[in-house]
Amino acid sequence: MNIVAEKISKQKVMEVRSEPHQNSLWMLRVLIIFFKLIGLATFTHRFDMHKKKRTLYIFQYSKFGIVYNAVLISLMLASNYISIPFRINLEYEYETKLTKCIDIVQSIFGTVVICTILLFYCVDQKSLVRIMNRLTDIEHEIDCLYSLYNPIRRRRVSCNLIIVCILNTCVLIVFVTTELLVETNPVIWLSGTLPTFHVGWLIMQYFMLVTIIQADFADVNRALQNLSRVSTPDFRPQILCQTRRVIVTNSTVHQLLKLRDVHCHLCEISVTVSDFYSLPVLFGVAFLFLTLVYSGYFVLLPLLMSDEEFKDYRFYAIDVVWFIYLVYPLALLTNRITKILNEMEETGNVVLNILSCAIAKEAKSELKEFSLQILHRKIQFTANGYFTLDNSFFHSLIGTVATYLVILVQFQMGNSESQCNCTRNDSQNTE
Repeated sequence: MNIVAEKISKQKVMEVRSEPHQNSLWMLRVLIIFFKLIGLATFTHRFDMHKKKRTLYIFQYSKFGIVYNAVLISLMLASNYISIPFRINLEYEYETKLTKCIDIVQSIFGTVVICTILLFYCVDQKSLVRIMNRLTDIEHEIDCLYSLYNPIRRRRVSCNLIIVCILNTCVLIVFVTTELLVETNPVIWLSGTLPTFHVGWLIMQYFMLVTIIQADFADVNRALQNLSRVSTPDFRPQILCQTRRVIVTNSTVHQLLKLRDVHCHLCEISVTVSDFYSLPVLFGVAFLFLTLVYSGYFVLLPLLMSDEEFKDYRFYAIDVVWFIYLVYPLALLTNRITKILNEMEETGNVVLNILSCAIAKEAKSELKEFSLQILHRKIQFTANGYFTLDNSFFHSLIGTVATYLVILVQFQMGNSESQCNCTRNDSQNTE
């Protein structure tokens, strides 16, 4: 009877899986097409039917993706012949020599960042293919362990990713719409909006992979916590709670070994993901920092002026929306990386708790080995080793941007006052 009931429960779980799995495949198709268009998915993919009638997606090396990225790099370099002269001759409110210099630097640096990212995806395409296939294999391992799989949590993760992408797109649409309403020349998008758009979606892609890995770590931690609640039929739950001992059976040890393998694979894929995005994120964060300081200047300066000097609120609204669009992807990524680091730390705590309560020698030896693996494995998500991507970095970044904003505003206001004094002295001398 128990065997029949277990087969029925497995069948029900497989039926419940089908709907969220199909939704995830649909979302995956859309995301791959979108990232291919912007040069952040140089690989090719195909869908195969597994022996268990389960659809699997397999990623492969693609020469066409390299050629496509080479074309994008050429177009981006050619666009500088239009955008840089336009930036030099552009006149706008609060214009100074310093802001004009930042405009030109931002245009050149934006082109360098985009070309570097596109070229990196071509050179290191095999690493990205390996990451996607490894992540697919891990998802398949978790799917096979039906006790780990929770379709409600998986559906929630997919919905959260969709909502995040929609919000990011909506903020960009609002920005473009407001710029069109104030009749901004679209040529300016080549030097400012396009690089930020590209870097933003690079960070969003990084965020999506980290979100999936963090959900897998959370499933492993929940399964490990369930092991501490396992007891034999001869023991009552009250006695188990009083003695704080866990009676581990052979099946439980077997499941522990599977969980340890899954955790080991997740740690390896986390290191691979961190290494792959390390250099592109370094260039992207550097460009975002420059753009944040420059955009924050136009957000902060009107607040320090009187109503007579503040001419147009529409441009101020554009600057505020643009500042939000810059901060949004980076805040998501650092927050998600902090969560995945917390999940890794939670795994060690759960294993130690089970080890302190376990009785069987075989279980204790496996748990000790598991604990040593966790202790000696230090995983960090860094930008080429220069800084760690977590909430502390995001807070320090915002503080550094605020510091440079204050310096820039004081410098600009000091220059404007000196210019006013010079004009007054000249007028008095002429009189």
